[in-house]
Amino acid sequence: MVTKVIKRLFDSFNFFVAPSICVVCKKVIDITSEESEHLCKDCLENLPKPLKPRLVLERIDLHFGKENNPYIFAFSLYNSELNHQLLEIVHWLKYSKFKKFGYFLGTKLGHLIKEYLDYASMNYHCILPVPIHSARKRERGFNQSEIIGSAISSVTGIPMNRNILIRKIYTKTQTNLNLNERIHNLENAFVVANTKEVAGKNFILVDDVITTGSTLFHCGKVLKENGANVLSLAVLTTA
Repeated sequence: MVTKVIKRLFDSFNFFVAPSICVVCKKVIDITSEESEHLCKDCLENLPKPLKPRLVLERIDLHFGKENNPYIFAFSLYNSELNHQLLEIVHWLKYSKFKKFGYFLGTKLGHLIKEYLDYASMNYHCILPVPIHSARKRERGFNQSEIIGSAISSVTGIPMNRNILIRKIYTKTQTNLNLNERIHNLENAFVVANTKEVAGKNFILVDDVITTGSTLFHCGKVLKENGANVLSLAVLTTA
């Protein structure tokens, strides 16, 4: 009880000294009563609803063929095709080192996944964050997919492993590439560190955004080539 009182006093002091501002509408947020210290209640409730799983998977079908799609299911928290506010937030998360907000969104995605897994009685052995090259991780200081994956793991109880899938080639960022460049930029960029940790296992691949699906396709492809069984993908938003 004393700890809760101290926390409320501390939050109130922080609010007075440096109030939290909504990253979308710039309104001051009362962090003692609202769900997030980065998004106000109105903006959080008005974020665009997710695409249906089949429509997310069709991103990969379109560019790589349905028969080559390594995934059976897709989880998405939001859809940013017609509303780019969340994309701006995710971009901010990626380049501004705002780890706490990424974990908040990852937790929401985790609850969505847990609800489905409880309903479908699915069993996944491991969560795999889409890896970034070690040089890019040094530049950013973190991998946003690991932050999201860690939050999903905390909600679902599925362990996360950041060492199974490795990015061996430093490639151009997908953000500034055209469609054809996006599709081919990541060929042979990923490898599996230990086939024994993959063969016969079920995985959820985690990334922040899916656009063409190229990154997730090439990750799933190399996992399947090394004997992975069931693969699903999870993203914060489609773009």
